[in-house]
This record gives sequence, structure tokens and C-alpha cells, in this order.
Amino acid sequence: MTKVSEPAPAEAAPSGAAGPGNKIYRFQSGERFLHWALALPFVLLYATAATLLFTWGEDAPRTIHNAAALLHRGAGVCLIVLPPLALLIGVRDWRMHFENIRQGWVWDRNDFRWLILFPKAAVDARVKLPEQGKFNAAEKLNFMMVMASYPLYVITGLLVWMPGVAFYPWIAHTLTAVLALPLVGGHIFMAAVNPSTRIGLNGMLTGWVDREWAKHHYRRWYRERF
Repeated sequence: MTKVSEPAPAEAAPSGAAGPGNKIYRFQSGERFLHWALALPFVLLYATAATLLFTWGEDAPRTIHNAAALLHRGAGVCLIVLPPLALLIGVRDWRMHFENIRQGWVWDRNDFRWLILFPKAAVDARVKLPEQGKFNAAEKLNFMMVMASYPLYVITGLLVWMPGVAFYPWIAHTLTAVLALPLVGGHIFMAAVNPSTRIGLNGMLTGWVDREWAKHHYRRWYRERF
């Protein structure tokens, strides 16, 4: 009986490589590191911000509120430090990152059609969505939101710490977070809750995803690679 080989190490497998069984390699280690360097601080920042909001009127000594404020600042430092660190560690992956940026910002007719049809497809399996590349239209929106809001979060967050100039940066900081919330929440829902899409979360954990799942959700990307 032939023994099935184990998946190749992340650094050794190019995107689109075939693995054992029904697995294909979708995300390289540099992509995954950068994703979590952004995602984990973002989640902690939103969680602590919600805690700060709901404990605003907490009685002295405001233990929960002060702890949330400390964690919020710590997560903010992580958001500033970790993504550049991920890019620095994966400096050899710069072509891949630039290609992902291009993929995220370049839209075609199928992307707009996918965005229009997706709500109906979510409740009616008979609706066929247009082919998508490496990222679907919703992921592209989230990608664009992160790139556009990241510098705003960092700049306004740092200004909030400075005495005498905190109020207006706080307004901008909060408004940015509120505007981004639907996309952040939608991304988390699709990645971790929705049964038909959460299968893909393994791609951001190990790099490997189910072949048939990838073929169904990212048909153009799959066809180009295979």
C-alpha cells in the first residue's frame, strides 16, 4: 500500500501546490503571518473598545474600565508594531504582497455582480455566483478597508494619547471604527461562523484548503493554478 506523504512545509510549497488527499496549498506563511498580525490586534481592539463603552459609567475605582483601557492601548501598540514586523520578516515575499494588493484593488464586472448576487445566494443555493479570483468581492472590500483605515487608526490612536489634542482625534478614531465595523463583523462571520465558508479558515492556519471547496468558491483562481 502506498503511503500518502505529509504536506510540504509552508515555506516549501508554492501557492496552488497540490497536497495529500484532497488538499491544495492556498496561502504562504508570509501571507498568514501578516493576516494574523492585523486580525488579532483588530479583534482585541474592538472587544476592548466595546468594554470601554459599556463600562463608561462604572463606579470608582473603575477596575474593569481601566483594565480594558490598558488592554486597548496594548493592542494598539501590537497593531502598530506587528504588521511592519511581519513584512520585514517576510521581505522576500514582497512580490506576493504586491500581487495581493493588486488583486484586492482591481475590480472587474464579475466582482460587482458577485457583490449584488451574494445576499440572494446566501439563502438560495440555486443562485450561481460569478467566478472569483484569489479573493472574492467581499474579501476585496475588507482588504481595501484595512489598507485605508490602518493609517487612520494608528495616527488618531497616537494623537488620543497626547494631552490637549485628544477630543477631535478620538472622534475620528471612533468614527473610523464604527464605519469599518460592518466589514470587520462580516469578515469574522464568514470566516468563523458561516458553515459554507468557515472551511476556508484552515487556509489561514495551515495554508492548506480543501480542493473542492476552493474550486467552488474561487473558480478562476483554481482554474489558473490547475
